[in-house]
Amino acid sequence: MAKAGSRRKRRSNNRRDAARSRGAVIGVLLVLCAGALAWYYRSALELAPGRPVATSAAPEPAAAEPEVAVAEKSERFEFYDMLPDAEVEVAVQPKTSGGAVPAPISVRGTYVVQAGAFPNFAEADKVKARLALLGIVSEIQAADADGARFHRVRIGPIDNLAQLNRLRNRLRQNGIEYLVIPIGE
Repeated sequence: MAKAGSRRKRRSNNRRDAARSRGAVIGVLLVLCAGALAWYYRSALELAPGRPVATSAAPEPAAAEPEVAVAEKSERFEFYDMLPDAEVEVAVQPKTSGGAVPAPISVRGTYVVQAGAFPNFAEADKVKARLALLGIVSEIQAADADGARFHRVRIGPIDNLAQLNRLRNRLRQNGIEYLVIPIGE
């Protein structure tokens, strides 16, 4: 008779354990779903066109650490400050048929290649995607010119002339108009 009672206890314990493990699995799945939704919502907000990008000011280094402050200044690139304010005037030239190959650039320096400037973010994003399919890394920079907002698709900075000329040929072969902008020495 003692055996019949112990079987009942084992059965009820097994049922209780199964119910607990089901609850734990459901809890883990709910947490994963909530995390996935939060990630999706956040990435959708970052890609939304026309939304201003939040920027924060970098904290000023403390006066007690002068060696660190010097190192941070030397590691900071200047083109981040120069490029958004730079404005290039381009003379409108009639298109010539025949697809003349542009002369290679031979003046050493640092260059940025601009693959377009668009008033609409979606158009700039399409060009960036087209460049990505070609294996070219680019970025979109927002700039204000003459009271209008433009989205520039830029590649670089590039300081290797051979790499710059290969990039120019690749863009030309794929029918992408571009502008080479010198930004420094």
